[in-house]
Amino acid sequence: MLQRTNKHLQTLEAWLAAISLLALLSLSIFQILLRNIFDFGYPEIDIINRHLLVISGMMGAVLATSRNAHIKTDALNVLLSPAIKEKLRFPLKIFASIICLLLAYYATTFVSDEWTYAPANERWTLPFTLIYPFSFALMGWHFIIDELLRPGQNGH
Repeated sequence: MLQRTNKHLQTLEAWLAAISLLALLSLSIFQILLRNIFDFGYPEIDIINRHLLVISGMMGAVLATSRNAHIKTDALNVLLSPAIKEKLRFPLKIFASIICLLLAYYATTFVSDEWTYAPANERWTLPFTLIYPFSFALMGWHFIIDELLRPGQNGH
């Protein structure tokens, strides 16, 4: 069941990344054509594109985490033996998950503050900010699930 849920989440994440990237490209081309042909453009499209860029990037990070293909900045990796790496794998995954879940919590606070203090004319952009807590929570989920679904688990 956990594996099936994880697969469905990965599919949803891939669709969100693809749709946001397609929308970003489409709106950008539309805006370029408007400016070059009619010497006119919609400022709202630029705002939407900024948010779509963040959504594409965050969903790309979530997808990379879900496939265990994220950037690893572990400089000590070349110095450690495979046995030590295996012993550190579980605590480091849990640590990464906790950090992501903390970021999701603080991102939720950020989004809540944005809703509270945003001027009325900027409120239409606020649903885009939900990507922050959503993506950090998904990354935290994937760090935990990756460890739980790993073949050859020895009682972790």
